[in-house]
Amino acid sequence: MQTSEIKTTLTWQKLRTLHPDRWVLVEAVEATTQIGHRVISLLQLVGDFDNNWSQAWEQYKALHHTDKQREYYVLHTPTETLNIGVMDAFGHILSQQ
Repeated sequence: MQTSEIKTTLTWQKLRTLHPDRWVLVEAVEATTQIGHRVISLLQLVGDFDNNWSQAWEQYKALHHTDKQREYYVLHTPTETLNIGVMDAFGHILSQQ
């Protein structure tokens, strides 16, 4: 795993350019909810995991356990557009209408 030493905020497209074909752990810095989806305007790279999604997931779980208020995601940079659905506290997907 490579971690980001300098904490800069990036758009998803910029992060994809800097870290092509990688699993990354990110924190949403600026995000809104629109029609049942999270729209992330700015994010911060927490870790770069090459093609090892399980390491990224383990790091996500550790960080989420420490602070559940922060918004972390494990994402794969070949994904052109983020499509992050929103669930309620009971795990039900919110309406996308």
